[in-house]
Amino acid sequence: MQNEEILSEASNRNNGVLGKTSNAFMAAFSYAILFVALMLLTGGNITTNTLGIPAITLFVVVSLAQYLVGGNTKNPRWLVVGSFIISVVTAIAMVIIV
Repeated sequence: MQNEEILSEASNRNNGVLGKTSNAFMAAFSYAILFVALMLLTGGNITTNTLGIPAITLFVVVSLAQYLVGGNTKNPRWLVVGSFIISVVTAIAMVIIV
C-alpha cells in the first residue's frame, strides 16, 4: 500500500504542474526562447506580433500533426525532432524578416 503511494507520487512529479507537456508546447516555447535570444543578439525589436503569432501557429501545426499521427499516446521521434527543427527555422526566418 505504501509503495503504491510512493510510486504514484513519483509519476506525478515527472508530469509537471499542469500535466505532461506536449510537443506543441515545447515547439512554441523553444521558438520563443530562440527568437528572443537571436533578437537580443542582433539588436532588433521584439513585439508581441513577431513573438506570439508564430508561436501560436507552431502550436496549432504541431498539435494537428500529433493528432493525425495518433494523439497523445504516440510520439514518434520524427515528430519531436521535426517540431524542433521547424521552430528553429521559424525563429531564424523571423529574425531575418524583422
